[in-house]
Amino acid sequence: MAVFFAAIPVLLLWHLHLGQSPQFFPAGRKITLLILLSVNLLVIYVSDLYDKYKDYRNIENISRIIFAVWVGMVLGGLAIRFTKDLYLDPNFIEWHALCFSGLLIFWRYLFSALALPQRLRRRMLIVGAGDSGQRILQTIQERPNSGLEPIGFVDDDPQKVGQRLKGIAVLGTSDTLTELIRRYNIEIVVVAIIREKSPKLLKTLSHLSFNHCELVDMPTMYEHLAKKIPLDYISDNWLFLHSIYRSKYYYRHVKRLMDLALAAAGLLLAAPLLPCIALAIKLDSPGTVFFRQQRQGQTGKSFSIFKFRTMRDAAPDQEPQWAVKGDPRITRVGWFLRKARLDEVPQLINVLKGEMSLIGPRAEWDVFAQMSLQEETRWRPGRRAGDPPGFMVPAGEVERVPFYGFRSVVKPGITGWAQVQFPMAGSSFEDLQEKLAYDLYYIKNISLFLDLAILLKTIRIVLIGRGK
Repeated sequence: MAVFFAAIPVLLLWHLHLGQSPQFFPAGRKITLLILLSVNLLVIYVSDLYDKYKDYRNIENISRIIFAVWVGMVLGGLAIRFTKDLYLDPNFIEWHALCFSGLLIFWRYLFSALALPQRLRRRMLIVGAGDSGQRILQTIQERPNSGLEPIGFVDDDPQKVGQRLKGIAVLGTSDTLTELIRRYNIEIVVVAIIREKSPKLLKTLSHLSFNHCELVDMPTMYEHLAKKIPLDYISDNWLFLHSIYRSKYYYRHVKRLMDLALAAAGLLLAAPLLPCIALAIKLDSPGTVFFRQQRQGQTGKSFSIFKFRTMRDAAPDQEPQWAVKGDPRITRVGWFLRKARLDEVPQLINVLKGEMSLIGPRAEWDVFAQMSLQEETRWRPGRRAGDPPGFMVPAGEVERVPFYGFRSVVKPGITGWAQVQFPMAGSSFEDLQEKLAYDLYYIKNISLFLDLAILLKTIRIVLIGRGK
């Protein structure tokens, strides 16, 4: 509330500094301002921006603030527009929203930077001291400003009790979990047991969830901290049960309208540059101006992608290969086009055709997509009493890159979460798996807020020239 009203004198001082008349300021419009305040507070509340434990240094949460304030501006403006006694100059509403969002971002960023690392630190226990438990501990230790303080492990292996793993002690077994939570004032319990949990442990955890202790599974906590999905610690069922199946009907329609509007506007703005780019490509190296290639789209359907050619034409019998850093096939003009992301402009045609979106997982070459989807035999250690040490038995068929098929539930995009979080990726199946972890995070958390965050990150990457 204070930030809302603080934006008014800041805005007034700014206009006076510029020598502009402050005639549109709302002298005596107390009821109008209260209506605007109420609308903004309601929108901010609905957007879940009153959680003090959220990290507002994160671009996703900053995008939520921007979106909420400007939605509040539109709704508030509509609420007072048709009432003469409450009318405000639209210029004031727009400038106030700009100033209010800036001050709110500054205040929330400052609060998170000062409070999360120390004053709002939450003490936590990790149930399971195996590989997944140690992985989440390492992830937290790599982020000292996360606001989380791991106190110890709980594990039912008596040989582990008393040991220290990565600097943290195994405090006891699950039988002592309730007592340990009370003794150490634990606020969060991370369940890092990937295998089937015992009925006794499930009963204990169920009681804890109703006694002011937050329960989080390891993949969810890792996703929250690393902004990607831990592929080694999830299953198809986990993806399904954690919202990947939700239709998001209205989001899809709003996003399609935004894709059409922004793609059309982008082509119009880029139109004067297109002949110059085409001429530069033709003068720099022999070959076509445009590059077309079959890529995998939504539901696995192939389509032809359009880009400006940035490489020398390949020989007809040349084997498919990924582009690599310093690739000798890249032309001089192609190097500049890639750095400025101008080679992507023709993809706006694919967006208009409905084959792509502005934001989504990268459209992968269908050759590599099919290779990633090829099934391979998964092996596990033998469990029978007569099995010798190291004996492995088949345990079913899995994709070469596990969970790769989930990428095709949405349209591919010109930019995406994997591109902005992992822009310096190399070209291999290992890097493909790393990018998939980010793609699945995007699909699971898909929203207009996340799309806005990706756009802001993309602009920053283009300006500083990061990536390939």
